[in-house]
Amino acid sequence: MVSTRALLVVVVVAVSAAACTNSFRPAGFVGAGGAAGAATRTGGGSGGAGAVGSAACGAGDPNLPSEPTIPPACATLSAAFAAVAGTPPSESALDTSRIQAALSTCASGQAVELAASGANNAFITGPITVPSGVTLLVDAGVTLFGTRDPMVYGNSSALITVRGVGSGIVGDGVIDGQGGEPQIGATQTWWDVNGGGGASPALIQVSSAMNFTLYRITLNNSPMFHVKLSANGFIVWGVTIKTPSRATNSAGTPLSPSAAHNTDGIDPGESASNGFIVCTRISVGDDHVAIKGGNGVDHLTIAHNYFAAGHGMSIGSETNGGVSNISVYDLTVDGLNSGFGGGSSNGLRIKSDPSRGGLVTSVTYDDVCVRNITNPILLTPLYSSTTGTLIPEYTGITVRNFRSVASSVSPSVTLLGFDSAHLLGVTLDNVVIDGLTASKIMASNAAIVLGPGQVSFTPGGTNVAVTNSVAGASQVNTCANRWMTF
Repeated sequence: MVSTRALLVVVVVAVSAAACTNSFRPAGFVGAGGAAGAATRTGGGSGGAGAVGSAACGAGDPNLPSEPTIPPACATLSAAFAAVAGTPPSESALDTSRIQAALSTCASGQAVELAASGANNAFITGPITVPSGVTLLVDAGVTLFGTRDPMVYGNSSALITVRGVGSGIVGDGVIDGQGGEPQIGATQTWWDVNGGGGASPALIQVSSAMNFTLYRITLNNSPMFHVKLSANGFIVWGVTIKTPSRATNSAGTPLSPSAAHNTDGIDPGESASNGFIVCTRISVGDDHVAIKGGNGVDHLTIAHNYFAAGHGMSIGSETNGGVSNISVYDLTVDGLNSGFGGGSSNGLRIKSDPSRGGLVTSVTYDDVCVRNITNPILLTPLYSSTTGTLIPEYTGITVRNFRSVASSVSPSVTLLGFDSAHLLGVTLDNVVIDGLTASKIMASNAAIVLGPGQVSFTPGGTNVAVTNSVAGASQVNTCANRWMTF
């Protein structure tokens, strides 16, 4: 399906199983595979992961726009100090005013570049705003730290706020929110605040924007959500998000509480539409990607991504504005990745409840590999016990070419509709979950279609109707060479 919204640079194309090969994942990003294009998604193929030396991630995928480019610099700012590993930077002199001044005077279509100067490789800032048409560029080897002083934030809801048309945050450097470090004048961290029910600022908040770009940047240790994304037209490409799921400070010392609460990776929401999340690597303390449908989210493509620690590829918990036309493919979720705080607890998850529920429809997951995941597939309208009249309804959900690889955990599958008037409508096509037992399959109020690819289990339960459309043998997704450490 092609979006016809005016003024958009990007176009979302519905994924065709017959047209798309899985040869867009390069060696070393989410694993190397057999010969490029050796298999397709058609007929339940697992897809060739791309030969060694293949093109950059996503190159040649007909469902994606062109990879972003970095605009020319209008101004280059030199780092004022050298970052010291394991030690929070001094806050005696913030760079906020000079960064903001450069951004505010930069011409549309250009970037403010943060660059190293000799041994100096770091900046520290309070809240800043990226204006319409302007890009913030953080060079390789450079870190932009967020202040640890809550008083500097004031009423700001994010370290970096983006508004307008055609803005971006790019570069091969790092933005570090210092979420696990003690706040100035206190012993608690931002993550302690979250764990106590408080709300800390996001690292990046994109509000009512259009054609936003987030490209190649690394995001670490956000006080709360890493990227809150409200934009009509956006591209997130080649981004790395690394925040411990188990809270430690910069020296690696465990902190209390034990988790980096609410540190979601990327949260498209508040009328986000016509967007792409491509070739990302995410390891966090909460959802890797959470589509927040409080005001409606539609036409998103989420492709060629690798998730380690975190809570999975999620929709919700807000779905009251509706979520539709979502395509997720070539996704790896690794419950054994111990390289940065442990593995994931969920694979695919749709979650809501009657206080914030609505229609979730036309959602397709294709070519998904998970391992050591407690909940490989978790679709529930009963995410909490909260009552209300906003009833969740999930229909037109397709899970295709899905494999949960054998592991040390006992996996569960949850397929729930709310009631007989709000049935879950889901198709399972070539879905294999190793080690799944009948006692770990929970289903109710659901219309479930199996096939045409084989399915390794048959759901059953109260008010569950199963249509078996399996037609012959199908090639199991082997998930070979999908796993990595980063």
